Amino acid sequence: MSGYRQTSYDPNAYEQPGRPLRPYNWVQWTGVAIAVIGAAGCIYYLLGKAGLVPRLLDDAMPWAVLPIIGATLVNSRREPGKPLSRETMRKRLLIILAAVVVAGIVAAIAIYLNSKGA
Repeated sequence: MSGYRQTSYDPNAYEQPGRPLRPYNWVQWTGVAIAVIGAAGCIYYLLGKAGLVPRLLDDAMPWAVLPIIGATLVNSRREPGKPLSRETMRKRLLIILAAVVVAGIVAAIAIYLNSKGA
């Protein structure tokens, strides 16, 4: 018999990842800088679209990707995780399901009002 039953492997044991390790190392600080540059680019694009600053940027997509890359670098070092209890998993599942139901109701109302006005 293999090691499946001899180990403590549990496919339902989810871990909540810990927070990023501190103090930040150079990789994490690089991630912070990339995220700040990306956020600044997005804000400048929106201000240019509103006519408040000269419009130098034609597309916000390259700037919107930078905070995602920065967050990945910041989260490259994390504290050890802790297992989630069944009660916590159920609460999170209920919150997610409630959010999906509310989004569906809002979408249905928006579609109904849009089709009624046309």
